[in-house]
Amino acid sequence: MDKMKILSLFFLLLKICIWKNYSYLNDTIIALYNTYNKNPGNQIQFIIPDSDFNAIERVTSTNCDISMVDPIWTISHSSNMVPLTIDSEIEERINSENGIYKDLLEDVTIYDEKKKKEVFGLPFLLDFSVLYYNTNKTTTAPTTYDDLINISKDLKVDSTFGRTAKYACHFNDWRGYYYNYVEAISNFSNNDNFTLYGKEAGEAMKTFFKLFSDEIFNEKEWNSDADLLKEGFMRGEIVYMKNWASYENLIKDSGIGYSISRNLKSGNKPDESRSIARGVFLTILKRENSKPIELLTSVIKDLTSKEFLKSLTNEIVFKSVPPYLDIFNDALKTEYCTRVNCDLYSSIINNIVVKPIARFTRNDGVTNTHFSAIFSDSYDNCAKETYKSRKGFNDDTLDKLSNYFENKYINWTDMTAIIIGGVSVIGIIVTLVVFIITIKNRGALVIRRSSPLFLYFMLIGILIAFGSVFTYIGEPNEIICAIRPTVIVLAFGFSFLALFVKTFRIKVIFDKSDIKVQDKYLLIYSGSILLLELIIVGLWTYLDRMKPIIKYINPKMHYYTCSNVGNLGSYFQYALLIINAIILLYGCYLAIKVRNVYSDYNESKVIGLSIYGIMICMIIQLIISAVASLGHSVIFIIQSLMIILSSVILLTFMFIPKFWKLHMTGSSQNPNSQPSSRPSNNQNNNINNTNSYSTKSEKNGYINMQNVENDYYNNMAQRNNHYNNSMNGSSEALNNYNNSFNNNYSGYNSFNNNYYNNSNSNSNSNSNSYAYRSNVTPEAYVQYNY
Repeated sequence: MDKMKILSLFFLLLKICIWKNYSYLNDTIIALYNTYNKNPGNQIQFIIPDSDFNAIERVTSTNCDISMVDPIWTISHSSNMVPLTIDSEIEERINSENGIYKDLLEDVTIYDEKKKKEVFGLPFLLDFSVLYYNTNKTTTAPTTYDDLINISKDLKVDSTFGRTAKYACHFNDWRGYYYNYVEAISNFSNNDNFTLYGKEAGEAMKTFFKLFSDEIFNEKEWNSDADLLKEGFMRGEIVYMKNWASYENLIKDSGIGYSISRNLKSGNKPDESRSIARGVFLTILKRENSKPIELLTSVIKDLTSKEFLKSLTNEIVFKSVPPYLDIFNDALKTEYCTRVNCDLYSSIINNIVVKPIARFTRNDGVTNTHFSAIFSDSYDNCAKETYKSRKGFNDDTLDKLSNYFENKYINWTDMTAIIIGGVSVIGIIVTLVVFIITIKNRGALVIRRSSPLFLYFMLIGILIAFGSVFTYIGEPNEIICAIRPTVIVLAFGFSFLALFVKTFRIKVIFDKSDIKVQDKYLLIYSGSILLLELIIVGLWTYLDRMKPIIKYINPKMHYYTCSNVGNLGSYFQYALLIINAIILLYGCYLAIKVRNVYSDYNESKVIGLSIYGIMICMIIQLIISAVASLGHSVIFIIQSLMIILSSVILLTFMFIPKFWKLHMTGSSQNPNSQPSSRPSNNQNNNINNTNSYSTKSEKNGYINMQNVENDYYNNMAQRNNHYNNSMNGSSEALNNYNNSFNNNYSGYNSFNNNYYNNSNSNSNSNSNSYAYRSNVTPEAYVQYNY
């Protein structure tokens, strides 16, 4: 037999803790439940605890199976609750309701580390805050906080202890502080996507200070919770009170003259003020001798079903608001509006702030309690002490609170951002100057030997690297978070891959391999790697892009950062790290292998130094990124400096030596543009024209001996022209010069023979194949600073 059917054979009394302001519904709910109850043996009984919070805080003493709860209690007391299983029936409610039902549920939903959600209750009623005012003391309803301050100047109230408060709202603990703070910020912001930081938050806090310093608040009401405030208002001790709409039916029965209006707002807010939506939930309490969870879940689902609440709304005694907005909207056409202020309630609901808890206690879809710690700590150590002492209502107090409620990111106006940004701008300007000089001298031998095309790519990568620093300044958004990995990949791809393939070419040349390493092939190799990384970044952005989140360290340290919000993003990130780590390590290996190659014909030394420097910077950057406790400013400084330092290393090692040689030689012209005095037989044997090669590896793009020879003769022609002009054709001088020329030509032959002997050496030799420093340097190349 089914378990539920077995249970129904026995009489069970289910105890439900209900708040005092809803206790007028007890008999009506019991009568309605008996018509919906599928298990006649089960009966419900309502218990009114001493205070609403006692039901969840003192589970044992209240002895309730089910309780009404405020959603904010799930943050601090979820351990006293039993999560509900979201079955098809609840899913159907969520999907079919076009109102705020789903948003209300978010406020009592907690996600574990694996993002498995637990829902601690179902919404039974909807509540929101309104402004009550005592019509025996004033007939004016303020619209803004400035209105309240001005009206309060003319209010005559008792000045003794226990005096009448001009204005009151519940601030007695961090939970009331939370609700009032969030709601106040929403009424200082013109943006629905407001945060707990920034200008609006500062203005809201300044307003609270102003209200207290002008004695519009008072200390007695400050230490009262929502229920005590209601009692004080009914006794005539409060003129203006912000409290929950659900208290109206109790206030109405007290006989005091009162009226209701919307909440206060900033004078700069053009539209209507806003109220936060608070769901009133039914949840299962965790007790040692509790009833079966399946039975209690069934009772909660019955009491919160749309059918049950529609019937309850139609009852003549019902003076609250159901959580299903379609029921509320249908009721507007009935006598329901004789029981509640439909016009006011309708306008509030149409401009209500949903998910006031979920939106500020979530981090990447996972509920964290860090905002409860922020509010609790700031309330105990700053707000409460400040209000109690009535001192320190100045910028120092705001600065203290800003440690809790401050926009934690690198602002453009921060000195750190100005300095780092300035250095980056200088780097961009210097790089552009280097770019111009490189292009202007692209025909110079020292530039041609370094493959100008790859130097251009390297400079583009350096420009992107300097520019990437600016993506870390300002409040991050989804676009910035998507741009950051793309920019880093492009900077690394253009700059480091250019270094990598140049070093790879040197190794292949002196390995005498058959791999093709002309510029076009090197472009294919490096372009393929860069394209692969861009594809990974593209998939990462499309499928599971990084988004801005708040990284929480402690109540005074929490800041924005870009992070993966799903599982796929981490895999794409790891893939890029692995690919670039392999390239870095192989680049270091190449730099070590070619470190002794003759430096006049390659850049092995400076390339190796550049690779080592960049690798160290990247390792430091990865380590710093993992140490979140350093704070956002320190992380920004170190990361930016590592990016800038990597770029400076490339500029220093790869371009300063070249420019120094240009300065020393004093020529930026292409030697091939000068007239040649080479013997005609050499011209007839021009290798470039006959497609013959001086070595086996020349056809694969390696050292072109004919180019070496061309450079030699072209420079000889320049030397000879200069000499003829200076000696005016003196026969003695010409003879001396010819002898010098012959000696230099012998030096060239010596170099040529050494090169070929080395190229044809036994590959099985035990000597270091990269020890080309022992080769004879051609005298002409030494003489002419080659």
